[in-house]
Amino acid sequence: MKIQRVIANNRRKAFEVMVGRRRLLLPYAKVTPRPSDADPIRKAGVDSELAREAFTFVLASGKQGSVHVDHVLEYNNDPATLRDLLLYKLTVEAQKKLGRSPLSRREIIRRLGTSPSQLYRLLDQTNYRKSIDQMLNLLHVLDCEVKLLVRNRVAKSA
Repeated sequence: MKIQRVIANNRRKAFEVMVGRRRLLLPYAKVTPRPSDADPIRKAGVDSELAREAFTFVLASGKQGSVHVDHVLEYNNDPATLRDLLLYKLTVEAQKKLGRSPLSRREIIRRLGTSPSQLYRLLDQTNYRKSIDQMLNLLHVLDCEVKLLVRNRVAKSA
């Protein structure tokens, strides 16, 4: 995802980041080096050297920092980012379980009712076009129990 524009909003003490058509906020407290009243932001802009997937800011002291768009999306609980993170975690677990499974790959493919190439796509942690359903089916074939835990968020101290 590309960043369209970034504005340092000193009144809100946050960056306003335009990603697509959405305007997302990222507090100064979530970046390093941390801007302050004694060391304010002098310049902030989209970094073309990072393929417009990050922005860079410079403080009055000359210190500079860069923030990737994924950090902004994760902070703002972007559903697509959270889905991709869940898929990544399920894939890594499936890879671990497959390595320890007594079942052959052929048997796993047969039980899934799929092709070898589809199994390898499921095991590719960079493939985000697969569904969570497919990953749950794979983990079930690998004799895993997947539990979803929903709980109140614990406040993080800054």
